[in-house]
Amino acid sequence: MKIRMLALLLALFCTLSFAACDTPAPDTDPTGTDAAYEEEETTEEPIVINEDTMVLAQDKETEYVIVRSVDSTDAEIKAAYDLHQYISKMTGCRLRIITDDQPETDYEIVVGYTNRQSDGQFDESALGDEGFVIEHVGKKIFIAGSDTHGALYGVYTFLDEYLGVRFYSSEYEYIPKKPVLVVQPFERDMQIPVFAYRDVDFVTSRVDDYQAKLKLNGMYAPGDASVGGRVDYVGGFVHTFNNLVPPSVYGASHPEYWGMNPDGTPQPEGGRQLCLSNPEVLAIATESVRQLLQNNPSADIISISQNDSGEQLPCMCKNCQAIYDEEGAYSGAIIRFVNAIAGEFAADYPDVMFDTLAYRYSRSVCKTVPADNVIVRLCTIECCFSHPLGTCPDVYGKPGSDNTIADDIRAWGAVTDNVYVWDYVTNYAEAVTIFPNFNTLLPNVKFFADHSVTGVYEEGNYFSETGDFSDLRCYIMAKILWDPFMSEEEYWGHIDDFLRGMYGKGWKNIRAYLDLAQELVKDTHFGIYDRAAECLYKNQLSKRSRDELPDTLTLDMILNYETTDWSPYLLYYRSYAPSELVSRGYELFDAALAAADEDQAERIGKIKLQLDFLNSYTLYANANKDVLYDNIEQLLINFFDDHPDGAQIPVNEQKSYIRTIREHAAERYLASYEEYNRELYQRAVWYGITMIHEGDADISESKDQMNFDRVPREW
Repeated sequence: MKIRMLALLLALFCTLSFAACDTPAPDTDPTGTDAAYEEEETTEEPIVINEDTMVLAQDKETEYVIVRSVDSTDAEIKAAYDLHQYISKMTGCRLRIITDDQPETDYEIVVGYTNRQSDGQFDESALGDEGFVIEHVGKKIFIAGSDTHGALYGVYTFLDEYLGVRFYSSEYEYIPKKPVLVVQPFERDMQIPVFAYRDVDFVTSRVDDYQAKLKLNGMYAPGDASVGGRVDYVGGFVHTFNNLVPPSVYGASHPEYWGMNPDGTPQPEGGRQLCLSNPEVLAIATESVRQLLQNNPSADIISISQNDSGEQLPCMCKNCQAIYDEEGAYSGAIIRFVNAIAGEFAADYPDVMFDTLAYRYSRSVCKTVPADNVIVRLCTIECCFSHPLGTCPDVYGKPGSDNTIADDIRAWGAVTDNVYVWDYVTNYAEAVTIFPNFNTLLPNVKFFADHSVTGVYEEGNYFSETGDFSDLRCYIMAKILWDPFMSEEEYWGHIDDFLRGMYGKGWKNIRAYLDLAQELVKDTHFGIYDRAAECLYKNQLSKRSRDELPDTLTLDMILNYETTDWSPYLLYYRSYAPSELVSRGYELFDAALAAADEDQAERIGKIKLQLDFLNSYTLYANANKDVLYDNIEQLLINFFDDHPDGAQIPVNEQKSYIRTIREHAAERYLASYEEYNRELYQRAVWYGITMIHEGDADISESKDQMNFDRVPREW
């Protein structure tokens, strides 16, 4: 019913000439492939079994057992159990799990560190907490890693890379059915992560143990022992100044604890900063950190970071200004402040790190070097995301400055080994439409790895479900955070594998849509707050000074305007050229849906929302009252001037007809646009979307207050 309803609405808009339906689709996509892909034939490679083949299961029978340590941790127990479960689902064969105090056989899958390996076979110190080794000795397979993350990550990698399981999303995993499950001999596989901290933050990724399956360990990964815990921020993830020095406690009695403007007036309360040159502020913040450490013995990181204040500057009192002058950067006061607190606790808490931001005004490196237990977390908020880091100016860079975020990453990496990056991978202004940055994800993360970055937080659409490719982003970003040095071929191979697995035989159509979006921004600098319909897809105004008067318009139609269909004339005088991504996108999504099964169609329906929302923005360009007025008014003026029957309407009545008919046409067809948006809203809520942009109200609870005659960001 929903699809049928949308089809009717789209047909209506085609008759109104609002949409791109009358524009011929290009014969080829930007990559030169066919306009509509044929359904893909898939054939499985024949199973080869020889004397070296490891046959894990055949016809629900097996010689293999899974071995874990007799004193396994919760994470090792989960690793062994999950391996058992997935093989059972694949083959119908249930491998027994035994402990290493039982007799050894030649047919074992050994999980974690056990007594099965000889001394020195696995360098535990080199692998650390998260690295692992997958290898075989004869028919015996070892998945060796630590009792926190290593063994677990090794098992999930073995399932993925060796057995063909795919952890595509928190809601869908691909588990192949294999009555005969074999592993051919392979080279020793040792994997150690490049980044110590890896986090991808979408609503869809904050589910159960999904992040562990993607080998993510950040703040929003599960913290329980069964998945080895996580890198845990205590006392707040970011923007913690007000947590450490609470305004509710000190605001009224000590206004001097907070920032001053250059003219000596207090900064406004919203986003004001601390006065970091005030020794009492340092003492209070230090005591707050002490309490956090005492109350949270498992803390990994304490954030001591500036408030989120937009473009507002830090405290500009004379004492703070003196520090900035000495340091050559606003960051100098922050690094001195954080160093002092970190130094206070370095001896008693040697494993705890203290994190601060290089964000907006504090981006540039200062003269004081961060202490060894201090992390500088640089934010890419001003970046262009349609081009790789360092290849173009920042979209929101400071006027007159040649310095870029890429320069700042290089500069901080030159003075400290503890650089984290807070990266952005969604459109915060129009969060349901596509953010076309797939061409920059890999090169940007590789740039981080090449310049001493040791931790990356990818902030996606954390505030709502979305029609954009959130599941794909979680999947592919986890891959590149684990291996930032993969080739472009590997990167796009992972994307293609995901699209095929999630969306079925017509997946290449969705890839063509993704490629087209990338093609359309190759010459555009695009940031996280830019509006897709206005900046990205360049609706071009087409204005005609005096079109040939349509033969179909008659005097009787004007006199009986209320029963006349005005839709053929609504783009008579001027219009906006339709978005290529919309016209081509519907063709591609329709082809993908035609080849999909029911479950795949449901998943395609969710990502197709990005196109439907973009269409709403582009429809409004031609559905707004100004455009409708201009077209109807010019049409009638030309009729009265040029048509033989035009003189039958007295001149003093012509203006009245113009005003009345344009009001009638606008009211009637704006109602059609409103109906399109109402139906779009219903499907968005169905798929769990609660916000159109960051900071928006919950649309699922605000239907009666929505303005559906406006574009979605203004609902």
